[in-house]
Amino acid sequence: MFLQFEGIENARDLGGLCRADGARIKPGLLFRTGRLEHATDGDIARLAGAGVRTIIDLRDPGERLRAPDRMVPGAENLSLPALPDLSGVMKPMDDGGFSAQRVHDDFIQIYRYLATSDASIEAYKRFFAVLLASGGAPVLWHCTQGKDRTGVAALLLLTALGIDGETIEREYLLTNEYAAEQLAGFERMENPPFPLDVAREVFTVYADNLRLYTRCVQVEYGTVLNYLELALDVGPAEIETLERYYLEW
Repeated sequence: MFLQFEGIENARDLGGLCRADGARIKPGLLFRTGRLEHATDGDIARLAGAGVRTIIDLRDPGERLRAPDRMVPGAENLSLPALPDLSGVMKPMDDGGFSAQRVHDDFIQIYRYLATSDASIEAYKRFFAVLLASGGAPVLWHCTQGKDRTGVAALLLLTALGIDGETIEREYLLTNEYAAEQLAGFERMENPPFPLDVAREVFTVYADNLRLYTRCVQVEYGTVLNYLELALDVGPAEIETLERYYLEW
């Protein structure tokens, strides 16, 4: 479900998502958001009050430097760059050849990279290691807009928790409800930084990209569950721990 913050974009609590046997994710433990650069004092106090003890930042070092997170009292901020050099995958927006189609194609490449690169695999492996060491305390993870790198982390975690693919995809696509608000504001700008069709590609997520990620994983590992175990060290024992932390019946 969406969480309304003053300065944190695309904030959601995965609590309440159900799996086929009736188990559901406990509310107030698993938060996915955009960056915390513009979090207000009220937002920070709210995260601290929610007991967030770990913030996982999936952005690359350059993004972190340009837009550092605000710190949450009592929480550790960890850098786990899922794309260690985003500029090496997504071309700059100011090189003269910028277009909506090119941005769309760049995001396709990003999802392939997230599925297959050693750096991305290591980041998501560490993501699960952090969750497993958390003792079930509330955890927040984010990238810049909280949609692609963050969405892949949610896909992997929800799969480990036994949530079905259709539910995972619906949760992923909730970003587009937030994007609609962003695009409405973009349309009202007198001098937007780039054209509206480009903005749509920047703010929107596509089910096809998430499915592409899954297919890339399946080509190498057969299933996402196999990938979790063989690539990310999340096997039956680790899944049992995650279920104990995050599920209720």
